[in-house]
Amino acid sequence: MAKAKTTASQRPQNRWLVLLAGMVLGFMWGTLMWGLVTVLGQNSGGVKGWLYIAVSMAMIGAGVAAIFGAFGARAQGQRIGPKIRRSRKDAE
Repeated sequence: MAKAKTTASQRPQNRWLVLLAGMVLGFMWGTLMWGLVTVLGQNSGGVKGWLYIAVSMAMIGAGVAAIFGAFGARAQGQRIGPKIRRSRKDAE
């Protein structure tokens, strides 16, 4: 019997890569927001203000990516949570 080809939707996604992508997109979005606020004449606090906004947006982006990644993994049938029960061999 021939093996079926695995498509991209069948392969498990790299969860760390999804989180990193969310962080990078959030950081870029925070930098864009800081730039817009600065151009519009608001006092953004210089480098400290930029770092605060960019890191805050990066954390929000990582959280959103984690939620979407978990839903995607669940839809593919992967286990999301940790395995809590021990096997009989470990209990003895």
